[in-house]
Amino acid sequence: MERREKELAIGSLLHDIGKILYRADDGRRHSVSGYDFLKEQGIDNPAILNQVRYHHSRELSAASLDRADLAYITYWADNVAAGADRRNNDDSDEKGYDRHMPLASIFNILNGNTQSYSYDMQEIYDDGRANNPKASAAGYSEGEYFRILADLRQCVSAVELTGEYINSLLCVLEATESFVPSSTDKSQLSDISLYDHSKITAAVAGCIYAYIKEKGIEDYRRFLFENGNAAYQEKAFLLMSMDISGIQNFIYKVANKNVLKMLRTKSFYLEILLEHVVDELLEECGLSRANLIYSGGGHAYLLLANTKKTLETIRVFKESLNAWFLKRYRTDLYIAFGLAECSANDLMNKPDGSYRELFRRVGESISAEKASRYTAEELIRLNSGTASQYGRECRVCGELNHLVKDPSADPSAEEYLCENCAAFVSMSRDILEKDFVTILSEDAGGACLRLPFGKYMVLETEENVRRRIAEKQTAYVRCYSKNKMFTGYNVATRLWNGDYHQGDDFSDFARAAEGVRRIGVLRADVDNLGQAFVRGFERPDGSQKYVSLSRSATFSRKMSLFFKLHINNILSSRKFSLSPGREDRPGRNVAVIYSGGDDLFLIGAWDEIIGAAVDIYESLREFTQGTLTISGGVGIFPEKYPAAALARQTGELEELAKNHEDEAGNKKNSIALFSRESVYNWDDFVNAVVGEKLRMIRRYFDGNEEKGNAAMYRMLRFIRERGDKINLARFAYLLGRMEPDRKAPEEKKQLHREFTEKMYQWIRNEEDCKELITAIYIYVYLNRKSEKEEHHAEADEN
Repeated sequence: MERREKELAIGSLLHDIGKILYRADDGRRHSVSGYDFLKEQGIDNPAILNQVRYHHSRELSAASLDRADLAYITYWADNVAAGADRRNNDDSDEKGYDRHMPLASIFNILNGNTQSYSYDMQEIYDDGRANNPKASAAGYSEGEYFRILADLRQCVSAVELTGEYINSLLCVLEATESFVPSSTDKSQLSDISLYDHSKITAAVAGCIYAYIKEKGIEDYRRFLFENGNAAYQEKAFLLMSMDISGIQNFIYKVANKNVLKMLRTKSFYLEILLEHVVDELLEECGLSRANLIYSGGGHAYLLLANTKKTLETIRVFKESLNAWFLKRYRTDLYIAFGLAECSANDLMNKPDGSYRELFRRVGESISAEKASRYTAEELIRLNSGTASQYGRECRVCGELNHLVKDPSADPSAEEYLCENCAAFVSMSRDILEKDFVTILSEDAGGACLRLPFGKYMVLETEENVRRRIAEKQTAYVRCYSKNKMFTGYNVATRLWNGDYHQGDDFSDFARAAEGVRRIGVLRADVDNLGQAFVRGFERPDGSQKYVSLSRSATFSRKMSLFFKLHINNILSSRKFSLSPGREDRPGRNVAVIYSGGDDLFLIGAWDEIIGAAVDIYESLREFTQGTLTISGGVGIFPEKYPAAALARQTGELEELAKNHEDEAGNKKNSIALFSRESVYNWDDFVNAVVGEKLRMIRRYFDGNEEKGNAAMYRMLRFIRERGDKINLARFAYLLGRMEPDRKAPEEKKQLHREFTEKMYQWIRNEEDCKELITAIYIYVYLNRKSEKEEHHAEADEN
């Protein structure tokens, strides 16, 4: 980034900082108070200050500024961002505003919702606590705005014209302003935060600057201020999508040794790889991470300038990137790019339908590229490799080149891994213990993984990162921190990362499980998220007045927060449990393999995985006010089961859940447990399977679980063949034999009568019967103790 580009990014990000002072105790116009505040912090750069002081038309028209002042760009970009969240374009007079108004929830108008929920004023906490919307959130006080100012004061007093500072500033603004409403206009929706508005303003400003620079326009005042409406129609922008193909096959290609560590490491590597690719491209385009609209789950959206320079940069960038993938990973991994040019009006959905059409064109572009991934020259090069001089192959991925000894194997063993797999093994412990990912331009050796464009990633402590920066090491490129908010301005770009874990391997989970020694796997994703992203803000009457880039960006960020940050807090506590008395135990015995965007993959003790699945479902429902649902599959496996097979089979269960339709005709919003016979709407599973059937079985056999297991095995056979009158009679005979003797307490006799009555009732109804079978399986699994029971149950299951 050039100096002017950096000044523009900082000024546009800070242009509305005066709103926080105004809502604290400053009665002046926010452009004036923001300008004075920055000067008081030692900022004396006119290019930055003018963007804060003159970003409204009334003040800009009376100012004596150079006609190429950056204030004209921020003014125009602010209008685009304000129009994109459908506010009045000029709110400089501060009239008709409620300075204590809380931020409204973005989910109030998602998928036809009509609620009026708001957020309490909070910062984003790195422990993952969620600030869920409330029906009656408190108004924001002056003291709360003063606390935000204290955090911002430290940041803006250390302004540096560097890309690192800009990205750090973005992190600080996200932490402090995510629950600050951009506008408190009582006649408008207040569901766009000051952070999201400022970020979109900076993104638009960076693009329009590059666009008018290439066109040779030097009179910003005429182009953007005097003729600003005409500029809205210029195809000045590119909406770009990135999509990594081959993620699942890449992650699941692991050996049975160190499976859990390898899965986590490879998943984390892909997440950093995408962030690295995004940062490399943005730097090549002279833009900051403000132009990253969304990143997660192997997907990213960026807003770029529609210039010849940008298009050529992307072309060269793509060729270099996918040549690197072919060389390092052959066809296992590939990144497809989708592009669509657009105007500011398109970003503001003017006319209605423009925004949806924009994403349709991006989708078509990326699909076309995936259909023709490689050129003929690349395919020839791909098939002309030579075998390793050692005549061996990597025992994990089968690679023939770049082999080294397995660092986790016995030194005397002749076990070889390729450089990539060896680095994944070496880095597995660092991922759990170190919070900073440093990108270097030189190979650091040891636990160091290669990245595209001649870069390498290592995991380090904050102390090591600060030392590299202080020593101005030439190999240092950039740094990312995992879930750390205030690690020091200008140190790192903060990335949210779902990294919760308890247990080092599958055997740890199997031992921690209650009852049967098995691991559980959860694979889940949000239902219809793509449709919600593009069309979710269309109103039931067909109105599209709330469809815009600002809301899509806010919505996407909320989902990233849930699956990349709040997931850690959900798993570190517990609300739902299959076994009474276990709710208060600290932390679940599970590990996140990946969690991002809308996608989730967990491994853990089988009973903990089911509990975690329910907690995630209920947390998402509260977080999104019931506007989104999730469907998932839960598989249960022996601890030595191959990773690829358990992932594939659980994925098949997930598909069953997503294709499920309950008796009321509701689709998806379901969980599939163990097999295709056990697929339920979430509430049916929680209330009917566990809350009713399993609870009844537990009450009846409480204190005599061994007898209960034996009875359940016999019941299962009769229930499965209940259409046969002989088996129905045997079922009745079995229940009769379980009747207490005449001397038993009356409450025990009453319980038997209730149990028998419920059993007869349930086996006569198809859905109740299905739920009963699932409840019996869960009960048996929870109370299996001996090897004999293991073999008995497995024979019954087969």
